[in-house]
Amino acid sequence: MKVIRKSLCVFIHYSQQTYLPLYVSIYVNELSNYFDRVILVTNQSLLKPDLLNLRQNVSTLQVQNEGYDLGMFFKVFHSIDPTEYSQIACINDSNILFNQLHPIFSWSRMSEYDFWGLIDSHEKPWFSTHTNNYHIQSHFIVFNRKAIEQLPAFFNALQIQELYDEKDAAKLRQMVINKWEIGLSQFFINEGLSNGSYIDSRSYSYLHLSGKLANIGHKLYPELIQSGFPLIKKKIITNGNWKDIFRSGTHWKSMIRQYGNQNWEIEALIEELIQIKNESENQSLNKMKKKLWNGYDFLQKTDIA
Repeated sequence: MKVIRKSLCVFIHYSQQTYLPLYVSIYVNELSNYFDRVILVTNQSLLKPDLLNLRQNVSTLQVQNEGYDLGMFFKVFHSIDPTEYSQIACINDSNILFNQLHPIFSWSRMSEYDFWGLIDSHEKPWFSTHTNNYHIQSHFIVFNRKAIEQLPAFFNALQIQELYDEKDAAKLRQMVINKWEIGLSQFFINEGLSNGSYIDSRSYSYLHLSGKLANIGHKLYPELIQSGFPLIKKKIITNGNWKDIFRSGTHWKSMIRQYGNQNWEIEALIEELIQIKNESENQSLNKMKKKLWNGYDFLQKTDIA
């Protein structure tokens, strides 16, 4: 008798707010079209899914924020029976989705990789312990059957408690990138699993950057969107860039309006992103003021001494 397995998407959302942003509900609802089950895992206590404007196959789960995406995905993975699934995705909220994912999932069905994602990378962080640093970027990664079977072995070798115990934010981020983002891909590759990405970063770098390695999701977002890529990194919006002053047609707002799905709440999405950007800028300004004040206070005490 043939065993029919389901597909699961674990969507990771971190927020300091208790409401669910529109950009998250858009992303999650679109993902619900491609997976039998979606778990929205968050650090906050949210309303029930039927009150959040989410589809029926979406549920929510609140967990403590430990170890960034890795820690949250680890907790969900150990709360399910992975043998029930032929496909499990780990996707986070660091992208803004403004159009359908259909072309990406159509490509994935034709490719039949053991694990795959949106964008790959060959960049080597200075803290990397790997000889080969090729990896699928972890903001959107999908595990098919063979990869799911290997995930327990990967987690067993990971020493997850070490990540939970690390309190220095900078060190923790480095550990997660090294062990999760790069380490996961390298573990699977060493196990002989096949992999691929919807966007080949090396081809894009040769085409637009003369072969210089870069995080093309940040560096080449206008080129990606113009080619049909339906997402943009949230940091592009919240952090801004001096080059945005000279952009018109390729400014993030213009591009979302031009390439966004006209059946979606695009203007409401843009308004929300402007608000998020303003809040981020105010937080950065307050942090800068605090640093300046602490520095001034230190100098005053030093002079008195």
